[in-house]
Amino acid sequence: MLPIALALAQFAPMIAGWLGGPKAEQVAGKVVGIAQQVTGQSSPDATVAALAADPNLAFQFQKAVLDQQAHLADVAADVTKAELAADTANTAAVNETMQAESKSDHWPTYSWRPFVGFCFGFAWIGAYFIIPILRGWWPQIAQPAIPPEAWIAIGGVLGVASFFRGRMQADPRIPTDNRG
Repeated sequence: MLPIALALAQFAPMIAGWLGGPKAEQVAGKVVGIAQQVTGQSSPDATVAALAADPNLAFQFQKAVLDQQAHLADVAADVTKAELAADTANTAAVNETMQAESKSDHWPTYSWRPFVGFCFGFAWIGAYFIIPILRGWWPQIAQPAIPPEAWIAIGGVLGVASFFRGRMQADPRIPTDNRG
């Protein structure tokens, strides 16, 4: 149904914005059903052909989609809500892990993220400041190719860690043992 619904989006462009996520097939089925009801065709391909051939049918289809727009938008909004809930749950799990690490009595556990942060900082300074300066003095030094995935992975860990640590340090109501 999804390819047919995408083909129907040429007649009612707002449809394209609703055809994403896990409920896309459900939205597509409803859109194709509306088109079949308007055209009187039972085959999805014949429905698209009928809308392409008759501008009045295409207009009626647009009107029918607009009449159902609130319901279709609600179905699509459920997808967004589910994605936000999953992101929130993921962030909460990361937060719980970092809190457990920071409360650990073992120095390798509570010092690992700061250690990674300092290594990342030194690598960043070296790659973007020190090596270019040295290349000015010694042009034969090659610029290292640091893959962007490495920066994204380490930056993601540090971004989450520094966000929660900064929030903890700024809000005196959040309990801490002042380890960093």
